[in-house]
Amino acid sequence: MEGDDAMKGLMKTAKGFGHVEVRELDKPALPADDGVLIKIKAAGICATDIHILRDEFPRYWPPVVLGHEFSGEVEQVGSKVTRYRVGDRVVAEPKNQACGVCDVCREGKTQLCIHRRAPGWGVHGAMTDYIAMPEFLLHKIPDGVPYDIAALCEPLAVAVHEVTERAGVECSDIVVVTGAGPIGILAAFVAKACGAHKVIMTGMSKSEAVRFPVALAMGVDVVINVEKEDPVKRVMELTDGKGADLLIETSGAGPAIMQLVEMAKPCGRISAIGLCAKDMASLKWNSAMFKALDLHFNFSSSYSSWEKALRLMASTTFDLSTVITHRAKIDDWERVFQDLQDEQGVKGMFLPEG
Repeated sequence: MEGDDAMKGLMKTAKGFGHVEVRELDKPALPADDGVLIKIKAAGICATDIHILRDEFPRYWPPVVLGHEFSGEVEQVGSKVTRYRVGDRVVAEPKNQACGVCDVCREGKTQLCIHRRAPGWGVHGAMTDYIAMPEFLLHKIPDGVPYDIAALCEPLAVAVHEVTERAGVECSDIVVVTGAGPIGILAAFVAKACGAHKVIMTGMSKSEAVRFPVALAMGVDVVINVEKEDPVKRVMELTDGKGADLLIETSGAGPAIMQLVEMAKPCGRISAIGLCAKDMASLKWNSAMFKALDLHFNFSSSYSSWEKALRLMASTTFDLSTVITHRAKIDDWERVFQDLQDEQGVKGMFLPEG
C-alpha cells in the first residue's frame, strides 16, 4: 500500500495474549451518505486497550485497530450530512452499529445495546490516521479546547454520566473515590467541579509517584495510600465518624469493594464504575441493607454527558492537560502501554502528527 490511501494503525491481530502490532492498512472510505471521514489529531489510551492486549476484555473481534477515545478534523462528509462540514473539529461517541430498535436503543441508551460495536474492539478504531463515523455520533469541540484535551472527552463523559447523572453528586457531599487511575481522577475532578465539599482518593503505593500528584492537582483534597494506612479508619476520621455521602468505585479491586459499605454514611450512595478482573466481587450485603445505601451500577456514557463534558472542558479552571502524562506516536506504543500498566502515568495520548 502506497500513496495517499495508505496509513499505519495499531492493531490487535488475533485473539489471545499479545498479538498487537503496527500494520499498514487502507485509508477508510465513507461508509454511507450520512458518514463523515475524520483525520485523527489525538487518540487516547484506555484501560480497555490494555485489557484487549492482555486478552482480558471479553468482547473484541480481531483484526481490529485499537482506540475509542479520539479527536479530529472532518476531512470529508457524505451527501446527506447536514450538521458538519469539512474543517470542523469533532469528537465521537463509540456507539457504532447499535441496532436502534431494541428497548434500550429506543429509550436512548444505545451504550447498552447488545449489538453495539464500538471503535477499537468492534470496528476499526482511532490509533491510526483516519476513522469513518456516522454523523449522529459526532460532537463539535468548543473553541479554545485543544485536540489532546478534547480526546479526553470519552472518559470524561463516562465520569460525568456516572457521577452526576446516575449517582447525583451534590454540592455538600463528602466523596470518596477508590482507585487512582484515569477514570478515578476524572471522576474526582467532576465531583469537585460540581461543588463537592471534600474529595478523598484511595490508591496503592505504585500510584504515589505520578498518579497521586495528578489527582491532587485535579481537585482531590486528601489521598490515602491503602498500603500504609487503614482507609476505613482514615475516612471515618476525615468525616467526623459519619462516613462519606458518595463513594465512587473505580478500581475494580476486591478489597476496595469490600470496604465501600464501611466507609459510607447511612443513606449514602455508591457509584460502581470499575470492572473486576473476574465477574465476582464481595460486598457486605446486610450491612449495606441496614444502612439503606443506594448502589448504582454504571456502564459507558450518555449523549447528554458528552455535551456536559465538552462544556466542562471549555469552562473549567483546572488544567486538564495535567492528566495527559504521555504523548507519543503509535510506533512507541509498547513503552507507553507498559508505563500505564505500571502506573507510571495517567493518560497516554497518541498524536499522529508528533
